[in-house]
Order: sequence, then C-alpha cells, then structure tokens
Amino acid sequence: MTAFTQKFHTTFLSSLLAFFTFFFATQPAQLFAMGKKPFVEKSIPKTFHIKNNEVAPVPLNLEDCYQLALKRSETIAISNETVNATQADFLAAASEAIGDADFVMNYRRQKVLKSGEGSSVGGTFNAPNRRDREFVISQPLFQGFKALGAIQGAGSLKKQRVGEKKRAEQLLFLDVAKAFYDVLMFQKDVETIQGIRDLFEERMADLNEREKIGRSRRSEIVTAESRMRIIDSELAQAKGTLAVAKHILEFLVGIPVDSGQLKDMEIFEIEPETMDVYLAAADKRPDVEAAEQAVKTAWNGVVVAQSGLWPDISLVNNQYQKRDGFQDAIDWDLLFKINVPLYRGGETLGKIKSATSAWKKAKLFYSLARRQAELDIKEAYQTWVASRNEYQALEKAVKSSEENFQLQKEDYSQNLVNNLDVLSALESLHETRREANRAKYELKENYWNLKTAMGKTL
Repeated sequence: MTAFTQKFHTTFLSSLLAFFTFFFATQPAQLFAMGKKPFVEKSIPKTFHIKNNEVAPVPLNLEDCYQLALKRSETIAISNETVNATQADFLAAASEAIGDADFVMNYRRQKVLKSGEGSSVGGTFNAPNRRDREFVISQPLFQGFKALGAIQGAGSLKKQRVGEKKRAEQLLFLDVAKAFYDVLMFQKDVETIQGIRDLFEERMADLNEREKIGRSRRSEIVTAESRMRIIDSELAQAKGTLAVAKHILEFLVGIPVDSGQLKDMEIFEIEPETMDVYLAAADKRPDVEAAEQAVKTAWNGVVVAQSGLWPDISLVNNQYQKRDGFQDAIDWDLLFKINVPLYRGGETLGKIKSATSAWKKAKLFYSLARRQAELDIKEAYQTWVASRNEYQALEKAVKSSEENFQLQKEDYSQNLVNNLDVLSALESLHETRREANRAKYELKENYWNLKTAMGKTL
C-alpha cells in the first residue's frame, strides 16, 4: 500500500467516523427510534392529577389550559414527528457527499476445465474455486452540486416543518382560548338568567300580594308567569350550551374541567395601536416563514435536478484482504471514474421541468401566505376594536337598564305605570346583561385572535 493510498484511506475513515460520532451523539432519539420503548403518552403533571374522573381541584388559567392541551394534542405530536422525520432527509443528503464504505466477501465456483484448456495466466480465472475479501471505499468528487443542493434542501425543509409546527401550536392556543372563554361566558350567562329569574319571582310575589288587596289583576300575574316560563326555557338552553362548551375544553386539555376553577385575566385596559404596528408582524408569522423556507427547499430541488446535466466524478479504492491466484500480491487498486451524461431519453429534462414548476408553485404559495397573514391581521384588528367599542357601550346600557328598572318599580308602587311597563323594563335589563356578557368574552377572544393572527400567543 502506497503512502498516498494510506493517507487517503486514513483521512476518509477519520472524517466518516467524526461525522457519524457527532450526528449520533446529538440525535440519539431520532436515529434509534426502533431501539427505544414504544411511545408512552406523557402523564398529566401532579398539579393536575385526577382519579376516577374527579375534577382537578386546582385553579386553571388560560396558560395552564394551553400547556395541558400541548401535551394532549395528537396534532402537535404528529407535527413534532414530522420535524423529526427531516433527519432522514439530512442523512440521505449527507450520504451523497460522504460516499460509501463496504466490506465485500466473494466466493466463486465455476465449471472445471480439462487439463491444458487454460493458459498459465488464465489459470487463476479458470480455477473452479476462488475467494477474495476486500474493503471497497467509494468517494464522489463531483456530482454537479447534487449533494450541496440536497443538504441545503434538507436544512430548509426542517426549518419549514418547525415553522408549521409553531403555527399549529398557535392555532391550538386559539382553539383553547375560544373554549376557555366559551365556558366562562356560558357560565356567566346561566348566572345572569338565574338572576333575572329571581327578579321575576320577586315580581310574582309582589303581584300576588297586590292581588290580595285588589291592586293587581289576575291577568297581570298570568302574564308575568308566562314570561318567567320563557326565562326558564332560556336557562335550560344556556345550561345545555355550557355543558357542551365544557366537553370541548375537556377534549382539548385532556382532563375534566369545572367552570368554577377557571381563572380569568382582565385585558380591557389594552389600548389599540395603529394597524401598521400589527401588520409589521405578518412576515414573522411561523406559517409565512415556513412558506419562505418551502421556496428555498423547492429551489434546491431544481439544483439537484440540474445536476443530472453535469459529469459525475468519483474515486473508488479497493483494499484487498485476500485474493487467490496470480493477483494475491496486489493488495490495493484505485479507480478514478468520470461519467459524462450524453443522453437519458428526456429523463433529466423532465426532472428539471418538474422541479422548476414546484419552485414556482412554492413562490406563489409564499405570496399567498403573506397576503393571507395581512388579511387575517386586518380582520382580527377591526373585529377586536369593534368588540371593544361594543362592550364599552353595553356596559353603559346595563347601568341605564338597571336604573330604568328601579324607576319603573317605584312608579308602579305609586300606580304611575302598569305591570307591563315593569316587565318590559325587567326583560330589557335581562337582554342587556346577556349582551354585555357576550360582548365581554367576545372581546377577549378577539384580542387573542388578533395576537394569533400576528403569530403570537401568551
């Protein structure tokens, strides 16, 4: 073995060993998935531990629910595995540049020739049995930037998958926020309706007393009772809606939830800024960044396809451990190979056109993602500002309705108005309180919708 061959052999094996040592050390879980125990769902933290479907006793705020949902969501787990799968693309791309090393053992048997039929030199080739063992090391030297394009494409693909995972987490947060505030809203709605019903009962008791002394008619009592039954139907509907909202939140977080343990946060003091401030975040939204990385991945696909037009230069070194016959003294050889593509029946051109088309589509998807992000922000901003103004107006309306109801009661006690006026004032208060409650929680949902449209959460 010459000094050149020994140096080449040692350098190549050292580089190969260093690469795989580093890669295996940094990514053991992804590379040896089959050597691990099967996936076991992460247990709920002790803080939220439950037994026999009992409701977790600890208070839960929006962030707590979101963290539970991240652990429970199959969608996020799938996205995470998709990110991990990009390691396979990196390995495949790296193999194009690193080359191959094999240990080959051959044992050949062939027809036995009659004496004198084989020459002295050809006696080895005519021997009925031949054995050889060798190390075969092949190293690509130039492949038309195929390896470079594949490695860069694998890198941008991983960034794309990471961006898609982050966006999936943000959309999950939006689902959790909606379910969280729906439970609080419907719970407050039940309490509001129950409070109005209590006022109706007070009204009924007062009317019964007035009827006894001849100051109220029986028809007034029947009218009030009829309207109270309508309130009962609304209460039943609200309780059913609350139960559904709880089921949705429980589905997301993975544990039973009671509305009494949900802890809200106030966000009413946040003043809106100009829309341009919010639009500036569009380019940094994870799905937009993922679409940008998809363009880079597609372009590297074009580079890989174009490599089919370039010559393929490689070096193959054989290190023989055993050879039979007249070549037994030759323990190595070196093959320098240049393969110039001349004609492939249109295969290479077809790959280039397909890759170019994919690159152009990726650019269009990126443009669409940016415009969609800007539209989402504009819609979310206007909805949030409108709901903020609506809530402020309804808060004032509730105070006016409460004052009107008290005045109507006082006037009725002095026979200045009839019972229908009092009932109308009470129903107006009922509807205004429910609308204010709806607007309050829609305001919070819309705020987080705006934050999510910008690519942010908590």
